[in-house]
Amino acid sequence: MGSVEEAVEAIHAWSAPRSLSTSLMYSFAQSDDTEVLDEPLYATFLKSTGAARPCREQVLSSMEADEEKVVKDVIFGPGRKKYRFCKPSFDKVVPPSFFELGLAELVSVYSDLWKLGSPPPVIDAADLEQNPEATLRGLCEDLDIPFQSSMLSWEAGPKAYDGVWAPWWYKSVHESTCFAKVRKYPMPFPFGLYDLLEEVLPLYNVLKHRVKRSSNLLKSPLPAPDLPVPENEKLLAWVGDEILPRDSAKVSVFDSVVQGGNSVWEGLRVYDGKVFSSRSI
Repeated sequence: MGSVEEAVEAIHAWSAPRSLSTSLMYSFAQSDDTEVLDEPLYATFLKSTGAARPCREQVLSSMEADEEKVVKDVIFGPGRKKYRFCKPSFDKVVPPSFFELGLAELVSVYSDLWKLGSPPPVIDAADLEQNPEATLRGLCEDLDIPFQSSMLSWEAGPKAYDGVWAPWWYKSVHESTCFAKVRKYPMPFPFGLYDLLEEVLPLYNVLKHRVKRSSNLLKSPLPAPDLPVPENEKLLAWVGDEILPRDSAKVSVFDSVVQGGNSVWEGLRVYDGKVFSSRSI
């Protein structure tokens, strides 16, 4: 793009902490038609909540905290590139809590946009780690923006567009040059956080079931099996405490039905769309 500033299209990457959001920002920064903003509303968050953070004073003294001004002049202000990637994640979590994980807010954001008829694409950080090119291609496809292979890597070290909090939070991402590979043997989940996991897992699942895989690279090479009853394509299944579409209805390999063959089957016979009853009416 030229040196003349013009209107830009803003891309808002809402995310929970520790979800590769900074790596994703670095990725989009490699695109020659995209500029990035590192958490432009962080000063607003600190001012409105009074939250204590190691970088609080630096943030408040160096960033605009007025929400309306940030939205109008910073996020949607004119720029020199076509797109502006904004990383408005919820917070840096130490220690983790239900509030600061932000999953409830993410579900709320998704629901509000869905009601407006514009549900946003959802990606999983695990997909970025396992297959970054396919995931980025799918995301760009959903956003209707061009994918560039340069988005797959970046130089190590601090970036000019890092927030002032980078010295506290970005050590590992500054050592990276691409999306990190998944550990072959993940660390055990901390026992002390199981109660928190139980609280937030339903919210995570709401978003997980909406992960889009629109790119051909993310689609299964096998054709979908033919259904004897085509109407069953929209079948819903009750799994645990959720009612899910048939493609999302799965059980864990550790479930007793898999490990020990334990199961209970129940059905209701239906004739002409009505549940059959053996009782005389």
